[in-house]
Amino acid sequence: MNPDFKGKDEGHTKEQENQSKHIRKNGKETVYRIADLISKILTPQLISLMVVIIFAFMSPIGTGPLLNPLQCFLLGIAFIVVLPISPVLVAFVRGKVDIWVSSRRSRTFFFILAILIYFIGAAIFLCEKSIIMYVISLTYAFVTLAVALINLKWKISVHTAGISGPSTALVYVYGLIALFSIALIVLVIWSRVKLKAHTTGQAIAGAIVAIFVTIGVYVFTYPFWDLGFWLKVLLQNLFIIF
Repeated sequence: MNPDFKGKDEGHTKEQENQSKHIRKNGKETVYRIADLISKILTPQLISLMVVIIFAFMSPIGTGPLLNPLQCFLLGIAFIVVLPISPVLVAFVRGKVDIWVSSRRSRTFFFILAILIYFIGAAIFLCEKSIIMYVISLTYAFVTLAVALINLKWKISVHTAGISGPSTALVYVYGLIALFSIALIVLVIWSRVKLKAHTTGQAIAGAIVAIFVTIGVYVFTYPFWDLGFWLKVLLQNLFIIF
């Protein structure tokens, strides 16, 4: 074999290998960026905002005899969206924690404050006879309580829990029309694992705990005894299917 040809062939092979490594590296960076984008967009706060808007302005059972949709929206923004996360934001600005509160030990204090705020919000909605907002507030309180208890020993994913609870509530209340929200759970689990913020077990556990706690709260507190309500949900789902 011609030595010059052999040298050119080896050089070409090395160039191909370098190109392949570069493509793989770029591919991994792209996947990481997508995961990071999903994680930053699909935050528990954004989902809670969406749920408050939907339940306040599109409730299938109304907002009760005392509060109109705008009042429910404003109270929901305060006690479900803004106040529970405010202590974290203050601590973040002061440099005490990172925005995700990555340290497991640092989370307990913020969990306690959030749970109290959710329960206060639930009590207000109950007094104002707004069942749709009362139940979602109560759900947030109990999901956060469950996650906080587990977090004492194990770093369960708050992010996946914060998506899975509201998504389950939407499906429970609206049926198949809200089934798209389940896809958000899968995306968030994938993103948190891909970013190595949690193990697969921690991410899935956050989702499972939130789903079961949410179902439990809704079974015992939502007006499942209202035959007219369930007939309406059934007709809506049949309309979607056919």
